[in-house]
Amino acid sequence: MTATDIYGGVIAATLRQEYLKEILAGKRKTALEIIMDAYRSGYSIPGIYMDVFQEVLYEIGRLWETNRISVADEHMGTAITQYVMSNLYQHLEISSEQRGRLVMTGIQGELHQVGANMVADVLEADGWNTVFLGTNVPADGVLQSIRNHKADLFGISSTMLFNIPKVSQLVEEVRKEFGDSVRIMLGGGAFRALKELPGDLEGCIVAMNLRQALDKTHACLAGRA
Repeated sequence: MTATDIYGGVIAATLRQEYLKEILAGKRKTALEIIMDAYRSGYSIPGIYMDVFQEVLYEIGRLWETNRISVADEHMGTAITQYVMSNLYQHLEISSEQRGRLVMTGIQGELHQVGANMVADVLEADGWNTVFLGTNVPADGVLQSIRNHKADLFGISSTMLFNIPKVSQLVEEVRKEFGDSVRIMLGGGAFRALKELPGDLEGCIVAMNLRQALDKTHACLAGRA
């Protein structure tokens, strides 16, 4: 029986429900045990990120927006997920296929970093040599990291719609220094809420979720080849 058989469809949904229940109860240890059991049973780490962490955090956001949980509950669920991710990361298997060099960051002024962290980990597993900066990093520090890492791809995550102008400014600075040598990928809640991409961000890769981040980076590499 493969991991797909074990954790496909309804059973993956059950895993999400169990994990959501435990993190909203503040049971960090139990939440970790649920995920580690799934991993030991054959569920890949990128699969856990896409099928469990991402979907559960979306659900937590919806619960908060509809006043079914408090902001404290929302923050707790996110914090526990980051804790579980940090424990799971040590088991991350890296693809032998080298994709390129990536720098990933959240936008300055935001404290939300779990989405960017997930993208960094999933792309690292896919073969990207990855530097994850966290979030709220000044532009000069971001540019220095791109330069030092000799990045081929630069990812920006933004959660809040009102921070799109900051994204545009950072994209402009990156393009000014690196031109077309560095591809830029955008994602996060701000872009899921955006009705239309601003003209100054045209040419950027936009990934609405982890699966799109994988698919679009693959397409980008295929186009470059």
